[in-house]
Amino acid sequence: MASVRLNPAPAEPNELPTLKRSFLISVALLSLASALLYWTVPGKRTDIPVIYWVTQDDENKRATVAAFHQWLADEHLPAVKLRIDNTNQEPTKKLVQGLSGVGSDIMDLYGYEADLFPATGMIQDVTEDAKRLGFSPAATYPALAPDFIINGRQFGFPRNAGVSLNWINRETFAKYHVPEPPMRWTMDEFEALGKKFVAAANPPGTRERIYFTNLVPREQLRRGLGLANYNETCTRCTLDDPRNVQILERVRRWTVEDHLIPSREEGEAMAADISGDGSMFSHFTSGRFAMIYVGQWALIILRPRGTFQLRAVEPAMDGFVNTDMGGGAVSVYAHSKHLEASIRFLQFLTSPHFNNLIARIADGLPPVPKYAETEEFLRPAAHPNEWGTAAVFAEEARTTGITMSKSPFVLQSILYRVEKELTETMVSGRMTAAEAAKAMGDRLNAEIQLRIDHDPALRKLYDQRVAIQRQIDARRAAGKPVPAAWINDPFHLAYYRAHGWLEKEAKP
Repeated sequence: MASVRLNPAPAEPNELPTLKRSFLISVALLSLASALLYWTVPGKRTDIPVIYWVTQDDENKRATVAAFHQWLADEHLPAVKLRIDNTNQEPTKKLVQGLSGVGSDIMDLYGYEADLFPATGMIQDVTEDAKRLGFSPAATYPALAPDFIINGRQFGFPRNAGVSLNWINRETFAKYHVPEPPMRWTMDEFEALGKKFVAAANPPGTRERIYFTNLVPREQLRRGLGLANYNETCTRCTLDDPRNVQILERVRRWTVEDHLIPSREEGEAMAADISGDGSMFSHFTSGRFAMIYVGQWALIILRPRGTFQLRAVEPAMDGFVNTDMGGGAVSVYAHSKHLEASIRFLQFLTSPHFNNLIARIADGLPPVPKYAETEEFLRPAAHPNEWGTAAVFAEEARTTGITMSKSPFVLQSILYRVEKELTETMVSGRMTAAEAAKAMGDRLNAEIQLRIDHDPALRKLYDQRVAIQRQIDARRAAGKPVPAAWINDPFHLAYYRAHGWLEKEAKP
């Protein structure tokens, strides 16, 4: 089914470029004014160096600030005042201020920011500092490295780690006399159990529909079938593959026919529900979702809402078991006036002061794995209803966690937008699953071509990787192993390793 694009009335000549320039200039001026005002108000001046951290201003971040100050004192390091800048968290503000020379000293980077911002030159390369101060990739989970290592150089360190799993509200399953899912299960088992649950929870005359889960992780389901967003060298989007069609057909059936998952419209209606705050956590604790797919950090929100009997299990999938792993990376502004003090904050993220704090507040997994083995983390005395869940998250991070696939030839935000938009179009019935999958591949590969056509440096890298991809394909066709160094995509690297397709590496 062909899609129809509605075009707005044409603008006057030169009107759009002028408006765009005016808007960008206004954003830049307002961002700069905000930064200057924030950093020059009375009380901000002190004889002790002050560094600013762009992050949320909440109880846990304030506890982190206090722990950092104590760590400096305990380590006999020069005193530094760390202050939270929560007014400039929006990505555009961070980018504009950083490129204008007035960025905050350290900043949280999420998702696509982690590869976009270093490319601008505004993020400090801390590779050598990490070796000197002990916060190299060896200090954290190996699977997290792609989140802060770009083209072999280090641009940050995680302040937490984690995988996303299905949180189970055991009371909801018990209420409808439906058995809880096992730790590891297939897509067919998910479908059968989900149908049984929604049938029991939604008898005729039900006013508010109750769902099996808030969502299913499409990327992880594709990976289970051996398919990533990109090929091994990230030079081509592979979402036009028949395996993606299979997953999309499943998602549509589970949403439209079986009603295991809310559609976008149903989700929006639930979010507007005045009986709660509209969040997935509200619907989970009230029993409208039997499960929610989210990281361990969910405990920060769940704990204040009451005591619930909880379990955590892997997302249902066929084939290669994998979980979505990531972390909140912290990076240093390259033009900080207090560069050494800012870099020390990354060292602090490996300390007992910080890791024990993360273990206590349950903001994901501590970035240093050994702290996820403590009794305080695994069996928090005040929360026996959670016992057993922390161990599951820690084990999955060690064994099945794989970070997101990224390509230097297309922005991650574009992949998110295109994949989500076309999936929703398919679910609404305006495209078949096959048409949606083909459109995903076509649009993202067109984006790759556009980027390399306008960037000679990217074109050179692209040509080099395409040549390597040909060698990979030839070796695979001949049944020969492939050097690990040839593979850029983290999923493919893990998949090849699990299947014995990599060359044996020489022992040091």
